[in-house]
Amino acid sequence: RSSSTPPTTPTRSPPSPPPTSASPFCPHSSSPTPASPPISPPTASSSTPPPPSTSPAATPSSTSTAPTPSSTPRSTAPPTASATCTPTPPPTPARAARLRAARSAPAGRRRRTGSGSGRPGGRAYRSFVNLDPGLPVGQWPPGVELLWVSPPEPTCGMQGDCGSDSTCRPDPSSNRGVSRCFCHSGLRWDPVAGVCAKECQDPDGCDKDRTALIAGLTVGLGVALIALLIAFFVYKRHQRLQEEQDRLTREREDILNAGGAKTARNFTGKQIKKATNNFAKDRLLGVGGYGEVYKGTLDDGTHVAVKCAKLGNTKGTDQVLNEVRILCQVNHRSLVRLLGCCVELEQPLLVYEYIPNGTLLDRLQGGNKGLLSWARRLSIAQATAEGLAYLHFSAVPPIYHRDVKSSNILLDEKLNGKVSDFGLSRLAHTDMSHISTCAQGTLGYLDPEYYRNYQLTDKSDVYSFGVVLLELLTSQKAIDFNRPPDDVNLAVYVQRLVEEERIMDAVDPELKEGASAVECETMKALGFLAVGCLEERRQNRPSMKEVTEEIEYIISVTNAKTVV
Repeated sequence: RSSSTPPTTPTRSPPSPPPTSASPFCPHSSSPTPASPPISPPTASSSTPPPPSTSPAATPSSTSTAPTPSSTPRSTAPPTASATCTPTPPPTPARAARLRAARSAPAGRRRRTGSGSGRPGGRAYRSFVNLDPGLPVGQWPPGVELLWVSPPEPTCGMQGDCGSDSTCRPDPSSNRGVSRCFCHSGLRWDPVAGVCAKECQDPDGCDKDRTALIAGLTVGLGVALIALLIAFFVYKRHQRLQEEQDRLTREREDILNAGGAKTARNFTGKQIKKATNNFAKDRLLGVGGYGEVYKGTLDDGTHVAVKCAKLGNTKGTDQVLNEVRILCQVNHRSLVRLLGCCVELEQPLLVYEYIPNGTLLDRLQGGNKGLLSWARRLSIAQATAEGLAYLHFSAVPPIYHRDVKSSNILLDEKLNGKVSDFGLSRLAHTDMSHISTCAQGTLGYLDPEYYRNYQLTDKSDVYSFGVVLLELLTSQKAIDFNRPPDDVNLAVYVQRLVEEERIMDAVDPELKEGASAVECETMKALGFLAVGCLEERRQNRPSMKEVTEEIEYIISVTNAKTVV
């Protein structure tokens, strides 16, 4: 612009900024900048050209001032707190409004963003502050924050404008009917790459999944740890049980191999399961205090009775082990023969000869008691007495049965009596005439002296056998609450009749019917023998050997048909 032609009207000088505040384009000024003197209107005689006027609006680059003789070249370093800035004209009203809005906005919201030039996805208004675009962002003055808004999916007019991984659909957030290429299910829009990518490609987008994964792993590890602890305790318990089982196995094997020769057969678990059809319920013969008894058939066709202690019943296991000890030492025709045992399974098993006709109690109380004649009853009494006498006098050391009763006397094919169930038996030491133990007998059969001194001897078996003789004579139970209160106990009932000299009133009416005089006398004799076995003091009771001899005499009298 030529300065030779002066303007016709004087121009107004732009107002200078207030002296008490820094220029908005010099944020680092720490002291007020003096106002510039007003510029005089140029005249025709002026030889000095007027300084160039400053643009009212800042450019995207930094602002500039007219050079003066004393000015120094502009430095490219960022302004410091001690630097001064040349005042610039005030911003336009629109620009001033933007400045006020930017200053009053909260932290983090001071930059309006949108799509545009620069980095894809946002545009900053550099005119807000006096920034030097030639410097890297890290060297810009503090207090500047740029926020970027991810650009949405691209617009489309038809499906062909979109890729194979997106669908052209109306944008629900737009009220202008704009359609965009929305990604398919399982994909998300990646504004940086400008494509549809799989979910959680961005690590920040996988935080929830990662948290869920960590939580799942933590719970899984906790459950696994608890399971390991439970498994450990179960294993230790199983180990203790296995050690106990191994101890019992060794003990049983030592019993079977005692004396250098095997007295019983050692059956395998497979043989026992096959013989009993895996312990089927239809093979169950009975259940007692010792455990269960099953009928079995071996491979050679031999019928056997398999006795097993109840699981978890330590007392039953000890009883079976004791029975093995006893039966491996005895061999008598009036005792149930032990064929062998099984030590492989979790519970001890004993294999006996099978006695087909049940127990004496079943015969006396069942519907077949008529099959037992008086002569057969005497024969059963004799066989039982012989078996007990063998245990008392022939076994070394002596053996006390301690649970003699009619349910422990089995009948074979010929109705011969055999003593069974040695589960309550104990071996007596040679220097002891009694055994101190807990009460393991059966009510109605137990020696009354036991309740005074808690000792069981061979005379205790004699008392129990005396009750069995009364059962053979009367066909009544040892304990029967259907009788009068004073006669509930069979031993007390018969003893009272003997004192009243009415012993024949206790005899089974079916036995007395049609009986000869000799048979009636032998019935009385057997009744008196039974009462003798029931003496309250042990010293007054006969021994089993004496009882056996007396029964043999009664049988001989019956067979001779004469009364002596």
